[in-house]
Amino acid sequence: MRNALKRVVVPALTLAALGCGTVRVAVPVMRPAEFNMTAYHSIAVGGLSGQGHDVMATALEEALVKSERFKVVDREHLNAVMRELQLSASDLSDPNKASKLGQQITANALIFGNVDERYHEERKSESYQDKNKVTHRLNHLNGHVVVTATFKVTDVSTGALIVAKTLEERRDDSHDAVDSQPNGIDREGLTKEARRTVLKKFLASIVPHKEYLDAAFFTDSDLPQLETGVGYAQHGDWKKAQDTFSNTITDAERNPKINSKLLGKAYWDLALAYEYSGDYDKALTTVDKAYQLTQDGDMLAEQDNIKRLQAESKRLAEQSGNAEVAREKN
Repeated sequence: MRNALKRVVVPALTLAALGCGTVRVAVPVMRPAEFNMTAYHSIAVGGLSGQGHDVMATALEEALVKSERFKVVDREHLNAVMRELQLSASDLSDPNKASKLGQQITANALIFGNVDERYHEERKSESYQDKNKVTHRLNHLNGHVVVTATFKVTDVSTGALIVAKTLEERRDDSHDAVDSQPNGIDREGLTKEARRTVLKKFLASIVPHKEYLDAAFFTDSDLPQLETGVGYAQHGDWKKAQDTFSNTITDAERNPKINSKLLGKAYWDLALAYEYSGDYDKALTTVDKAYQLTQDGDMLAEQDNIKRLQAESKRLAEQSGNAEVAREKN
C-alpha cells in the first residue's frame, strides 16, 4: 500500500486478499528540487567539456529556458566574454576565475561540467540445426551506450560551488538474424535517449517538477458510493471526493451490516483524498482511523508517505516563494 513517492506500480495491497477491489489513480504532484535555487534568477551555461558536450550544452540551455525558472544568458555572448577573458570551461572550477567571469555577465549562477558518451558493440554467432537437420548460423548483435555527465553550478559573485551532480544513463538494443547479418544498432537514437534522461534528472535537481504518483483506492460492491468518490479523484476534484467518502462513512457507520474492515476501506479512501489535496494533518488522522478498523500494517505505514509529502510541500513552498503551494492541481 505504499503508493506515494513512486512512479512505478506499487505492490499488491494486503487487504486485496479480503476480496476488495482497488482502482489505481495517477496523481500529479509537484516535487521540490534537490537544490534550492530560489536566490538565483539568472543563469548561464558556461561550457561543458568531453564527448558530446556541445549537444548537451545546447539541450541544457533550451531546457532551462523552457522551465521558465531562470533568465538564461545567451551562450554565444557568454562564450565571447570567456574568449575575451581567455577562460576555458575547465577554468570555471577555479572560484576566482568564475567570479571574474561573473563580473562581466548578467547571470548570477553558472553551469559547467563534463560529458562522456561511450558506445560499445558485441557480436556473437552460434550454429544450430533445425528439425530437418539443416545447419544454420544465428548471428546476434548487441549495442549499448553509456552517457555520464557531471554538472556543477557556481555562484558567480563568490565563485562558490552550490551544486555538484554526476548522473549516468545506459541504453541497450540488440538484433538477431539467421544466416545473415543483423540490422545495425541505432547508436544515435540510444545516445539521444540516454542524454535526454540525464538532462531531465539534472533539471529535476534544480527545478521543481511534476511527477505522477500511484494512489490505490478501494472499491466494494457493499459500498458503491466509493466508486463515485474514486471517479472524482480520477478527475482531480478532491473536494467532491472528500465529500463523497465522508458521506459514505456516515452512512456506513449507521448500517449494522457494514463491518469494521469494510468501513476501514472508506476511511482509507478519505485519507488519500486528504493526502493528495495537501491536507496532511487530516490525512494522518484519517489513515490512523483506517488502521484501527482494519489492523492492516500497510495502512499505518502510509503515514510515512504522508509525512514525506508534507515535508516536501514545505520545501516546495520555499522554492516557489509561496507558502500555500504544496502541489500542482489539475
